[in-house]
Amino acid sequence: MSRGAKTPPTRRGFLAAPFLLPVIAQAQGVDDSLSGVVRRGVLRVNIAFWTASFVRQPEPDPPGLRDSFHDALARLIAQQLGVRAELLPARESGQGAKRLIEGHVDLALAPPITRGLLRQIMFCAPHLHLDLVVLVRGGERPERGRQRLQGMRLGALTVLATSLADRGTLASVMPVPTPWLLLQHLLEGQLDGAILTSVSADSALRQLPELGLRVQQSLATATFAGAVAYGAHDLRRAVNLAIDQLLMDGRLAALFRRETGLPFNPPYPD
Repeated sequence: MSRGAKTPPTRRGFLAAPFLLPVIAQAQGVDDSLSGVVRRGVLRVNIAFWTASFVRQPEPDPPGLRDSFHDALARLIAQQLGVRAELLPARESGQGAKRLIEGHVDLALAPPITRGLLRQIMFCAPHLHLDLVVLVRGGERPERGRQRLQGMRLGALTVLATSLADRGTLASVMPVPTPWLLLQHLLEGQLDGAILTSVSADSALRQLPELGLRVQQSLATATFAGAVAYGAHDLRRAVNLAIDQLLMDGRLAALFRRETGLPFNPPYPD
């Protein structure tokens, strides 16, 4: 964890936090979020980029992205609900929230918990805690302090860029819609550094060594959770139960290690 990074929330503190109660009080009809999924027999899940790996494609196509950890987690949650999972990979950052609001998916896996998203969607219990790192090009340079990072041209995925400024981590970060475009901007000199999760950064270094990338330093941490549309309380409770079971019996940690090759950071400190 980087110096100055905030201590992750405890489970009790998170579940008691007032932002989990919808601030936008609207008249709701009968909550059929769970019964509708069961009737349909399908849990529609948006899969984002946060633990995505870069996958080489035949030239001249750019590398693809696949979040095999959240793909597998979506199937486990659906299995717990007695339905099958229909996976809809996001095309750009923020699409999961939009799809939830428009009713195109039932669950989004798994955006970072940010103030901006808390105003749009309803988060489930967190299941993952990740470092955010600064990826750069070139030879070894000394780690920069937070003040010196302010002078760098940094980019991050769209939903994270504003959050980093809100948290006081960095004053200005360029919002970029996809991880590959982040790397392109870095390679073309439009950015001095790209902010990625430790999982995606590790994949970039392993799968794309010819790009000459390296991790300059850890920047902060982020907590990730599934999300549902406002009013989908029954579905949220069912997802929380599934996540709790997977955390308690160790399957979530084993799944993360298997799909990423990295140590699992639980969402709550011991």
